[in-house]
Amino acid sequence: MVFWVMVVWVLAVGFFLKDSLTTRRVCDDGAIEYSSSALYSFLLFLLPVILVGLRSDFIDTASYIYGFERAPATMSKLVEHANLRDHSKLFYGLEVVFKVFVTENAQVWIALIAVLQGFLIMRTLRKYSCDLMMSTYLLVTSAMVAQWMCNGMRQFIAVAILFACTRWLLENKWYFYLPLAVLLMGLTPITKRLGIEAIPWYLDGIHQSVLIMILAYFFIPGKAFNKRVWILAAFFAVLIVTGGIDAVLDTSVENTTYVKDMEYVEADTGTSWQRVLFTAIPMVLSLIVRKEFDKEQIPPIIHLAVNASVITTVLYIASAFTSGIFVGRLPIYTEVYSLILVPWLLRHPYRKYGKYLTVVVMLLYAFFLFYQINVTWKHNVFRSEILGINV
Repeated sequence: MVFWVMVVWVLAVGFFLKDSLTTRRVCDDGAIEYSSSALYSFLLFLLPVILVGLRSDFIDTASYIYGFERAPATMSKLVEHANLRDHSKLFYGLEVVFKVFVTENAQVWIALIAVLQGFLIMRTLRKYSCDLMMSTYLLVTSAMVAQWMCNGMRQFIAVAILFACTRWLLENKWYFYLPLAVLLMGLTPITKRLGIEAIPWYLDGIHQSVLIMILAYFFIPGKAFNKRVWILAAFFAVLIVTGGIDAVLDTSVENTTYVKDMEYVEADTGTSWQRVLFTAIPMVLSLIVRKEFDKEQIPPIIHLAVNASVITTVLYIASAFTSGIFVGRLPIYTEVYSLILVPWLLRHPYRKYGKYLTVVVMLLYAFFLFYQINVTWKHNVFRSEILGINV
């Protein structure tokens, strides 16, 4: 119910305020795009961020709150607390810093992370999306809000930060992007292979899966569907199917924070084919109008988003044959670019059928959210003690 409230909110803000709080422009090909004001962007994200930030339980939320509450509230124990983890010590060290210098209230910690993630995603979509309302609708109905802002919260911090740095990808500013990505990943995958066992907690990163974007940096920029992106897609597929990704990331350790017992991990049969087919929609829509990307006026961000959709689809297909818990968490770094790509496709290559196809796409995304809530997460309850929600 909570996530449907978000959907209704986004649609209502778009319907009532789009004309007054956005700037409408007609492109050379006759397509209509919208530039969003800061107020319009803020209002679209306001309720989703509030509900996510004030939650007290949903899937792994309770585990994050429990972890924060048992973190020490003294700097003298920071290193000891961070070193209790094999990976991602930067995140757990920041828990201590927050408790010491801000507050020991776990709800404030959860809310701050939700605000950070929401702001970074909103800021990037406002800059690159041709229809922010549609992008926000896709964000909610694709279950990214539920699955990532509420569940895979720690990993989504890294996703949101790198998404906000898309400009560096487009402008090939590797000297900014790659050091940041390495910091978010942590040096452990590198130092362990060099025989260095101990490194400072602040160099151990947020989530090792960031390695995906370090590799993708060299392949996904450039022309849509170029040979390099297919080479990377094939490389990822081989690495995953052969188990090489586990060796590189040590995922057997990294991802135990997301599950309650290892028996569930061993029983995991991979990502569902419903999700695989759903997440392939942006790539399929792009392939159908492939010739459109030969035009010179196509923005670089769209070329990048198309290539990202290829990686997303390949990773999800691979995760269907391997592990949905481990490998299924990798594509989110590239999947977020579908929030930019899909609205552009509907307003440009598919503009002749835009109104009808938009309705179809919106219904497909809404059905996917329905499936996730009522089938995949049917036993999970969304709670907010502050708001008095228990549904």
